[in-house]
Amino acid sequence: MKFTKITAAFASLALMFSAVSCGSQPAENGSGDASSSGSDEYVLKIGEAQGALCHAPLQVAMEKGYLDEAGIKWERVDFGKGDIQAALGAGTIDCGFGLIGKFVQPIDNGLNMVITAGMHTGCTKLLVKKDSGINTVADLKGKKIGVSSLAGSEAVTAKRLLYSNGFDISADSSDIEFLVYSTVDQPIALQNGAVDAICTPDPIATQAELEYDLLPLLDTAKTEPYASEYCCVTFVSNELAEKHPDIAAKFTDACLKASAWVAANPDETAQLQVEKNYVSGDPAANAEILKSYEFIPSVQGGYDALVNVAGELKEIGMLNDSTDVNDLVERSFKRFDGVPDSYTWSGDSFTSVQ
Repeated sequence: MKFTKITAAFASLALMFSAVSCGSQPAENGSGDASSSGSDEYVLKIGEAQGALCHAPLQVAMEKGYLDEAGIKWERVDFGKGDIQAALGAGTIDCGFGLIGKFVQPIDNGLNMVITAGMHTGCTKLLVKKDSGINTVADLKGKKIGVSSLAGSEAVTAKRLLYSNGFDISADSSDIEFLVYSTVDQPIALQNGAVDAICTPDPIATQAELEYDLLPLLDTAKTEPYASEYCCVTFVSNELAEKHPDIAAKFTDACLKASAWVAANPDETAQLQVEKNYVSGDPAANAEILKSYEFIPSVQGGYDALVNVAGELKEIGMLNDSTDVNDLVERSFKRFDGVPDSYTWSGDSFTSVQ
């Protein structure tokens, strides 16, 4: 299966992140078998918390038994309001799921992780009030944008968009100002005029758009080139990839399957997410949001997204001056033997896609 990707012209959570399990094929350049690495007894630590609608593949992998079917022993770790980098660094979690835009800078600064596959597109919007006089990205010059973190994926996405539209996004620039508000507080900050725009993830983004009749200047599920780029990816810690490559492979494989299942079953997925308390809201409304994404999981798609994002961040000065983008990409992505590029779900079984 092929999914349209952005060309390499770009130079190449408050929401929580999840981690999941993996399995029995050795990784490329990885160490030995399950018995020598102790993988038979290893319990995979999966970081997860409430609120992440777009983490559906990881949640489905846990709840539909794809991790169990792979023979992985795992436990869900709720790291609350903690930071994913801190959780990885402390060994609290082994692997997970999240927005690639948040990961590239930390990886450049030594974050202990490698990306293993792309899961889907979409899930972030930049919204303004329809009566604000802001009708295009160019109209944002001199304005304030609310984000949940200055280093978060939404801020990175907004900076990429602004830079491509000729904005100076340096910290001392007057072209744009970023202000930090929690994700749930951003719609109110927009309504009361504290900010002129918000860049936020679903389900808050779509809920706010509908409730307040907001105008999306960016919808990464629809706006090119972002709509053709995987936003959410699976990752594992470097230690897991090196010491238990069999588990890392099975984790990736299970999430690829789960993403394919989500694509074919968005209504059931949304119901599962609410019933299991992964997200709140109306399952029918959440299902419509899920349907706006492209759940076409792909190992190559994750790699291509990393190339795109890393290339742009280097171009706009968000990576270290000494960083070689090609080197960053190669050490930040891991492919595993035995894991196909993708899967499709036929209604009763999976078909692997090489």
